[in-house]
Amino acid sequence: MLHAINLTKQYGEQIALNNLNLLINKGEIFALLGQNGVGKTTTINCFLGFIRPTSGEAKINGLNVWQYQSETKKLLAYLPETVLLYPNLSGLENLSFFSSLAGFKYSKEILADFLQKAGLQTDAYNKRVGNYSKGMRQKSRYCYCTC
Repeated sequence: MLHAINLTKQYGEQIALNNLNLLINKGEIFALLGQNGVGKTTTINCFLGFIRPTSGEAKINGLNVWQYQSETKKLLAYLPETVLLYPNLSGLENLSFFSSLAGFKYSKEILADFLQKAGLQTDAYNKRVGNYSKGMRQKSRYCYCTC
């Protein structure tokens, strides 16, 4: 599923990632552990296509992230520490907007099903996210990562 081949990233003279070789197969659970500054975030950002490696390749399902950006973005979900939702939009509207950025167009019924599977109560789907409790925002956050 994820394959790094001699993945390297330099910022000027600073080497942030040095010839990483990594293979994570479908169904495997993998954690990047290490001290600050050892390249964990750089590795993730290379796979997400946020930064271009200096050399080497980051592949998702055999596709080079930089050559197939649209296709590979559809294969990953990224959960930042803080998910920024638009507080003036409803849960359904936020989900519709962000899924459209990934190239998906879902009906309101399908979007509602995603929210239901994430555990958000039905009466909250059309409420503004700015009025959600912390627990409701966490359920919405889960939905954006799994849908």
